[in-house]
Amino acid sequence: MTVKLIIADVDGCLCPEESIAWDLEKFTELAKYVRDGSHGPFTPAPMTLCTGRPQPYVEVLMKILDIRVPAICENGAVIYTLHANRARYSPGVTKEGILRLRELRTMIENEILSEHPEAVIQFGKEAQISVFSENTSLFPEIRSQVEDFVRRRQGPDIEISMSHYYINISLKEVDKGRAIERLLKELGLARDQVAGVGDTEGDLPLRNAVGFFACPANSREGVKSVADYVSPYPDIKGMLDILHRPELRRRGR
Repeated sequence: MTVKLIIADVDGCLCPEESIAWDLEKFTELAKYVRDGSHGPFTPAPMTLCTGRPQPYVEVLMKILDIRVPAICENGAVIYTLHANRARYSPGVTKEGILRLRELRTMIENEILSEHPEAVIQFGKEAQISVFSENTSLFPEIRSQVEDFVRRRQGPDIEISMSHYYINISLKEVDKGRAIERLLKELGLARDQVAGVGDTEGDLPLRNAVGFFACPANSREGVKSVADYVSPYPDIKGMLDILHRPELRRRGR
C-alpha cells in the first residue's frame, strides 16, 4: 500500500483528552513532520484532520501545521478548506436538520444543563452538538433525555456517540466516514491509499473509510480491536510512533 494521505483525529491523538496544556516539545516534532509532508512529493505522506471540534479550532491547527488538504470538523458535518477559507456542509446536512438541531440545543441548554450544572455545551458548532462533562456517569441519563425529546418531537433523526468526555449528537447519516468518502472522491484517492488514526467509537466510521487504521494506547477497546496497529504509547507520543510506521511512508516519484 502506498499511502498518499493520513487522516487523524485530534483529541486523544494529537493531544490529551483532558483540558490541560499540550506537550510543546512533542507537538513541535509533530508540526515539523506534518509540514514536511505538505511541502513535496516525497516522504512523509501529507496529513489532514478529522475531528469533532468546530471549524475555528481546526483552522488554527491547520495554520500551525501547514495542512493544505481540506479538513473535516464537527464529526463529519463540516468540511473546511484553509487556502480558500471556506467551510461547507457535508452531504446529509440540510437546513431543516440544522433548525431541528437548534431546537434540541435549546432544550439541552434550558433543561439538561440546568439539571446537571457540571455539564456544558461545546461552543462554536453549526451542525452538530457536543455536551462535555468530566462526570461521564451523567451520559446515560443525558442520552435518555435527548432521545425522549426527539421521540416526542418526531425528529430530528440523530445518531449519538460517546468519546472520553463528550456525548456527541449528529444528524443521522452524517459522520466522519461519509465526509471522508466525499473528500477522497474530490481528491481522486482510493480507500487503500489513505491511512487513519483515531481513538474513540466516533472514529469507527474513519476506520471503515481508510485502508490502514492505527490508534494510540489510550484508545477505547472497541477501537483497538479493529485497528491494524495499536501504539504502545498514548496520545501525541502514540501519534508520532504511528506516523513513523513503514505503512505510512510514501515513496517519491
